[in-house]
Amino acid sequence: MNIFEEVAQLGKAFLSWMGITFAFSLFFFGFGFRQAALFGLTLYYPIPSLNSISVYFLEIAKRDLLSGEIQVIVLNPLEAFLSLVIISLLLGLISSSPFFIYKAIKYLAPALYQTEKKAIFKILIPSSILFILGCLFAYFLIIPTTFKALYSFVIAIGAEPFFCLTQFVSMVFALMIVVGIIFLLPVFMVLLSKMGIVSDNFWMENWRYAILIFFIFSAIITPDGTGITMMMLSIPFMGLYFAGILLLKNSKGTKAPTE
Repeated sequence: MNIFEEVAQLGKAFLSWMGITFAFSLFFFGFGFRQAALFGLTLYYPIPSLNSISVYFLEIAKRDLLSGEIQVIVLNPLEAFLSLVIISLLLGLISSSPFFIYKAIKYLAPALYQTEKKAIFKILIPSSILFILGCLFAYFLIIPTTFKALYSFVIAIGAEPFFCLTQFVSMVFALMIVVGIIFLLPVFMVLLSKMGIVSDNFWMENWRYAILIFFIFSAIITPDGTGITMMMLSIPFMGLYFAGILLLKNSKGTKAPTE
């Protein structure tokens, strides 16, 4: 396969993923759920509605992540619309992440041995689970702790605690996606080693530098003066890093046959 065929194949995979992401996003933006009773059971079915899934998610996020004294404000009429578009797109990205991982692995598969292909396809579901766990970890632990720590300074100086809607939405989803991607660390480690880009021993030899990077990165994305959120984020990263090393050690004895 020449370079033009590879680019065409990559473009086709990208467009198909974007199409699925757009379909999910459109559903989240324009549809809500209505309750109905059938044979004594409560059922929910989607209908076009202004009270969409994105609106519902925004209300839940404000309730879960912000304390009662923090008010979310809208600076102009367009801001509310754009915020819901951002929420819909990012919910679409998260929902289509299993398909994206599948396409990425399928694109890399021709460069791998047959046994390596089977092993990589086996990590498709764990990869999706890790990404979603990372998003949930950020949502339930990292984000509320960070917001609470930062707004404690606002209250300390006697200022009114407000949060701009677009900034709230952007910060929440940015942290969720970043942490979700970082939770894929063991998968990236296995892929890089199996493709021969780095050796299996590289990860164990440089674990001290990896831990230092985790602490620095955690401190940057969680600007909490107490250091609590930094530790909450860096400890799982270290666990994922050593989990990747264990996965590589377990698969080290298997030699890839020539095709």
